Amino acid sequence: MRFFAVACITLLTVASLNAQEVDSLRSIIKSTAHDSIRAEAMADVAWLIKFTDSNEAVELARNAVEISRSINNRRVEAYAASNLGIVFWGLSKYDSAIHYLDISEKYYAEIGNERNRAVILINLALINQNIPDYTKSLDMAFQALRIFEVAKDTIGISSTYTNIGNVYYLTEEYSSALEYYKKSWNLRQMFSGKSFGETRHRVLLNIGNVFIKLEQLDSAIYYLNKSQSFAKEIPDYKNLALSNMDLAKVYSEQKEYGMALSYLRKSTSIYREGLINNPYDEAGLYLDLSVLFNQMVNYDSAYFYAQKSMSIANEIDNQALKKDALRNLGDVENKRGKYKEAYSNLFNSIEISDSLLNAEKSKQLSELQTQYETEKKEQQIALQEAQLGEQELKLERNRLLMVGLVLIAILFLAVIILNRNRAKKKEQLIKQEAQLKLREAELNAVINSQEKERNRFARDLHDGFGQLISVLKLNLSGLTDKDAQHPEKRLEVFKNGESVINDMYAELRSICFDLMPQTLVKKGITTALKEFGDRITQSKKVVCEVIVFSNKERLPEIVEISLFRICQEWVNNVMKYAEASHITIQLTRDEAELTLTVEDDGKGFDAELFYSGKGNGWKNIQTRLNLIKGEFDLDTTQGRRGTMMTVNLLETDMKEVSVRAERSIVV
Repeated sequence: MRFFAVACITLLTVASLNAQEVDSLRSIIKSTAHDSIRAEAMADVAWLIKFTDSNEAVELARNAVEISRSINNRRVEAYAASNLGIVFWGLSKYDSAIHYLDISEKYYAEIGNERNRAVILINLALINQNIPDYTKSLDMAFQALRIFEVAKDTIGISSTYTNIGNVYYLTEEYSSALEYYKKSWNLRQMFSGKSFGETRHRVLLNIGNVFIKLEQLDSAIYYLNKSQSFAKEIPDYKNLALSNMDLAKVYSEQKEYGMALSYLRKSTSIYREGLINNPYDEAGLYLDLSVLFNQMVNYDSAYFYAQKSMSIANEIDNQALKKDALRNLGDVENKRGKYKEAYSNLFNSIEISDSLLNAEKSKQLSELQTQYETEKKEQQIALQEAQLGEQELKLERNRLLMVGLVLIAILFLAVIILNRNRAKKKEQLIKQEAQLKLREAELNAVINSQEKERNRFARDLHDGFGQLISVLKLNLSGLTDKDAQHPEKRLEVFKNGESVINDMYAELRSICFDLMPQTLVKKGITTALKEFGDRITQSKKVVCEVIVFSNKERLPEIVEISLFRICQEWVNNVMKYAEASHITIQLTRDEAELTLTVEDDGKGFDAELFYSGKGNGWKNIQTRLNLIKGEFDLDTTQGRRGTMMTVNLLETDMKEVSVRAERSIVV
């Protein structure tokens, strides 16, 4: 789901400056010797040109951060860091954006500027919507709302209502989204100032989006057209592009494809003319074009725009966009008769979709809102109690003799509370130790359950789907014997179909092997590794040699599975990145320990980058190592060819791991 327009508050009034004043700021940067003034001017210009020249904006904002840091000016550094974060956000570089906005939020809190801190929290909430991390986004939005409510900042409250509505929209809770959008709009109706007027079209755009989802298309068209009329006055090209896309969606729903295409082309011209630079929204535009051309039975154009959307999604590494682009590519390929490619794209789309699902999403969002409402009520109760306390103090002013007794009672109560706190801390430590043991047992149980499920899934795919393919092959072979008007063409179709089915069957066997090799379950790690090596060699990408010494007895099941998965993860990384021509897998076992090594002749790399990387490779290997108490060693150097990975496991640890795994299964 693409990210739509939102209300974002600016920290200063520089957005209203014209081109002449921008030139004036540039002259200040060149002429002044005062570091603080120069840094602030740089940050101002970076904000103004963030959409027209993002590269210069990044350079100016970075220089402003460095200068203000060198003179220890927290106020200017916070402002410059926030502008730099916004520029990175517009470029869809979310990690960099979050980094600098976190710095800004920290310094605003340090200098006591709560309003600007709340603004940063809103922007962080918006970025987390793009990632997406909806729970974190809603948490930050409610933090900002508390600050604005205390300050009675109507503009801030209205903008925060919009962002809370965005989260509910993205989590498909449209009634709640519409409620918060209307709250925001009602507050904005009370003001006519420029700072509020320039964002009202964004709220109208959001309301129009909700009515699209609620299938109230007449209302959607009304609010979207109203949003466009306000956006043209400013002008806000981002809002114009998004509203055109939304109007196209409405007319597409009504099967008025010509109107829909004309609106999408208007959005395309905005990006083509360089009026805005937002890769995320641009990818959504190309996806909408692909969907529309698909509906218009123009599959070549649909495929072209789906590929453009997929290319941008890969550049900015956005999983939600990848999922939608792959799903549309699969649909187009299916209609074009390319069933193998369609199956591959749809399968990849489902995999991404599964990874994005969060079973606790709605529950967590509800809990956060309940927490916010509860805290608000508690504040009201506390205020009432404080008022009652003041009245009681007035009544007790003449009872000075009671002061001594009250002090004694307080001291006595403090002693009791201290004793209770000590007892509670001791009890908490005991509970934490028990929880750690329980978590360890649960982890073992979960992993065992996952491996059993993979085993079952592999067996079902192999036995069930394989038999169906065999039957289909026999049916197709039988069809070639029938006479028809064009027997040569029918025979050619049948042979091609049989070839595709053979490919599907081979791919299915490969999937079964990846999920849970039957050789590993039935014959053990030695045979499984050899089969794994043979498969790699047969791929003709690299030669894989497997050597096993003195491994006569079967290892515990959890050890065999973990070692195989570690080996599989490492070899896949070697084939993907190392450009190796030869891989050697060696398994050695003696009375004291077992050693697994994987050696290749490919490119070396920086080991520290591997350990600290954001990918899942090292995390997966580390989880398996912790499970079997294995020791990991890596011998590699960047610029040198040849890398060796080693896993050592003591015999005594293997027995302990086996016993622990059996207990966790029972639990």
